[in-house]
Amino acid sequence: MAQETLLRRITNRIRQSLELEDIIRSTTAEVRSLLGTDRVMIYKFHDDGSGQVIAESIYENRLPSLLGLNFPADDIPPHARELFIKSRVRSVVNVESREIGQSPARDLNTGEIPCEEILYRPVDPCHVEYLTAMGVKSSVVAPIIYQDQLWGLLASHHSQARDVAEYELEAMQMVVEQLSVAIAQSNLLTQTRAKAEREAIINRIATLLHSLPTIVLQPALEATVAAFNGVGGRLCIRHNAFDFQHSIFKSLTECLIPGSNCFQLYVCGQQPIIPNPNIYPLLEQYSVWQEHYKSGQYSIWAIPDIYQDANLRIVQLVFQPTKIRSILMIPLHYRQELVGYLSIFRNEIDTETLWAGKFDPDNRQLYPRLSFDLWRESKKSQSQKWTDEEIELAEEISKHFASAIQQHELYQQVQNFNENLENQVHKRTLEMQRTAEQQQAVFGVINKIRESLDIDTIFKTTTKEVCQLIKSDRVSVYKFSADWGGEFVGDFEATSPNWFNESKLGINTIWNDTYLQDTQGGRYRHNETFAVDDIYKMGFTPCHVDNLEQFQIHAFVLAPIFIRKKLWGLLCAYQHTGPRQWKTSEINFISQIASQLGIAIQQAELLVKTQQQAEELTQTLNALQNTQTQLIQTEKMSSLGQLVAGVAHEINNPVNFISGNLTHINEYAKDLLSMLDIYQQKYPKPCEEILERAEEFDLEFIIEDLPKSLSSMKIGVDRIRQIVLSLRNFSRLDEAEMKEVNIHEGIDSTLLILQHRLKTRSESAGIQIIKKYGDLPLVECYAGQLNQVLMNVLSNAIDALEIYRKYPAEDPKTGKITISTTVEVMNDNVKSAVIHISDNGPGMPEAIKDRIFDPFFTTKPVGKGTGLGLSISYQIVVDKHGGILKCDSQPDVGTEFWIEIPIKHIVISRRGEAFGK
Repeated sequence: MAQETLLRRITNRIRQSLELEDIIRSTTAEVRSLLGTDRVMIYKFHDDGSGQVIAESIYENRLPSLLGLNFPADDIPPHARELFIKSRVRSVVNVESREIGQSPARDLNTGEIPCEEILYRPVDPCHVEYLTAMGVKSSVVAPIIYQDQLWGLLASHHSQARDVAEYELEAMQMVVEQLSVAIAQSNLLTQTRAKAEREAIINRIATLLHSLPTIVLQPALEATVAAFNGVGGRLCIRHNAFDFQHSIFKSLTECLIPGSNCFQLYVCGQQPIIPNPNIYPLLEQYSVWQEHYKSGQYSIWAIPDIYQDANLRIVQLVFQPTKIRSILMIPLHYRQELVGYLSIFRNEIDTETLWAGKFDPDNRQLYPRLSFDLWRESKKSQSQKWTDEEIELAEEISKHFASAIQQHELYQQVQNFNENLENQVHKRTLEMQRTAEQQQAVFGVINKIRESLDIDTIFKTTTKEVCQLIKSDRVSVYKFSADWGGEFVGDFEATSPNWFNESKLGINTIWNDTYLQDTQGGRYRHNETFAVDDIYKMGFTPCHVDNLEQFQIHAFVLAPIFIRKKLWGLLCAYQHTGPRQWKTSEINFISQIASQLGIAIQQAELLVKTQQQAEELTQTLNALQNTQTQLIQTEKMSSLGQLVAGVAHEINNPVNFISGNLTHINEYAKDLLSMLDIYQQKYPKPCEEILERAEEFDLEFIIEDLPKSLSSMKIGVDRIRQIVLSLRNFSRLDEAEMKEVNIHEGIDSTLLILQHRLKTRSESAGIQIIKKYGDLPLVECYAGQLNQVLMNVLSNAIDALEIYRKYPAEDPKTGKITISTTVEVMNDNVKSAVIHISDNGPGMPEAIKDRIFDPFFTTKPVGKGTGLGLSISYQIVVDKHGGILKCDSQPDVGTEFWIEIPIKHIVISRRGEAFGK
């Protein structure tokens, strides 16, 4: 119970707090209270193998405090650490008996918990002296394992000898397992806080860099130095480095040449002291930095101690008068171009470590220490290492600085234009305004592009907006084909009186460029934007120039459009009126729009693909439902047809036998009656026995009634044969193919089958059938399927009239079904046969009438209908015959079905449309 209570309290403490310091402090107190020992402490290992007591609980000061003291790595031999890690061994030492016991927590191979019995052996004398000097007579140690590494130890010390019970080992084992959980939670909390702090630092610096109308870098530099706990820092960037003659920026190396003034320096805090005079007045001008980054890989250079690197000798000289010892050199690059250096400085520090007793690092473990009194180890002029987290933070900050510097350079460029070209102030001012508008317009165009996911709308919006913003004659979207040819899929042409588009360059225009086809996209595969101010000054081949002249193109800018990492097409800006000098801002603007256009196209294609998949799924589901419907109804009608045909066949054989023999029997009867008449004439006076026999079975009545009976039998047999013929006509199993049939026969056959439902019954009136047949020719159709439609429609009409069966025949509400046929003309002047089947039943409301042809929709009670009959009928009439099936119904008036099919079969075709190239 004490173990359970302890475990519960420690678990609750872990759940209530994520602060590891609070957890371990309370844990030591709880464990010491449970075990009743003089001291319980938690010892944590450092990366170098040494360790420190980070928590302890002491009973009435019976043992000296070790809290905060460090112990060297050699105090715990490597073999002991290996046992702690691999076997999770708990160590028990009794100083008086000079024995040490070890008890593994579990078998790592089998996972089973071994017997808790502690196996003792003699303890090393050095270990005994070590504990004796500490004032300990009994010791129990359990390893704290975190992520399969030895994180620390849970140790219990007692100033008197004592036996260790099994429950104590179990309790300590439970505690160290819970501590592992607490350590994991604490580390997660620490990582989360570090991440939040890192993001806050980045946001704070980014805000300083990007929130001001005019870029001010000094506050951002100061905030960066503070973020790294530095004592100083420097920001050296290009300044006034724009070459007007070539319209490019000078490289940073060129700007840092002594005597150059195309750089700007910001400093914060302590700085290196450069001797005067010196040919290199700036730290950044020293060749050591250019040599380090000459490969073009601009990674961060973390220098923990400048005096430990022989390549930094020239740098050591300028830092010797200072206490700066560590440098974090952060290259600032934009699109693989170095634009500046950001450097952070840290001073050397003096360190002091509190050790438990003085030890000799050069003679460790040769003899045990005799004292654990506090010993302070002081070290002077120690360097501060740069952590991986700090390097990652520096990488993020460098991106924001590089972006801000790029904006700063654009701003400098505009300023230089105003300062150096006074004679073109007005023109340059307009261009500066246009540049600013275009930069702002990028976001406007992006927002408009993203307002729609329709690909055509995206192309129209992009080409129109870009064309109007850069004032180009035409902007088009070109899409590559599989062979790296392609066509224009988007186009906007600016209205201009200065040129006429006789070549009809526009959407669906195919343009197969041999350079693009041979190189599979050429320079554009490497995300290069190509600008041509004048096609006649680029050295193009005559064939290429002729092709451009064909479309009246004098200047153009082409920017690649990528979807993920695949080159999809080009965003093209054309000038038809003549040559044009494209500005860098315009080229960058087109490049940025092309990049965003690729994202928009990808989203639109994903939407189209998703819609297609949804539509295909819907079509598949509908087809499956229709197939199920057809299978069910086909099986039903097939079974009914087979049954009807079988019954008709079975009835037909005996009826034919009876019908054939009736003729002979009739002849035989006539002959016998004739012979009897002759006997009566020749022997008018028969004997007494004959007279008695004739009187007994009434010979005169038989002579008179026998011909009548035979005639009645002949009529009955003919009626049976007519019924069998009607059954066979309805089933038409031998007429699965389309052929010419008499529609009226099909109607009559269906009515004959349904005759039992139409007759008058003792308890109710019958249903009256009114036929209004027109002069119909033979109709080419699937007879069996058409009979199925007639059966479904007539059965539904009879079902609807069942409510009137309770009225007498002379009542006005007696159920009536009217069947009329006519010849009419369908669309395209095709003659058709029309069958009207109407009843005077209760009718249907509009909502039900609109759904009667839907699969599985029925108004009948459960078990009375499947909702498949009219759906199948609709498919037979409309899909199979190309006809019309519609319904008109009014409540309390009745329902009428209109069945119309072509008299001659027509082939139903659906035309598709293709986009012309």
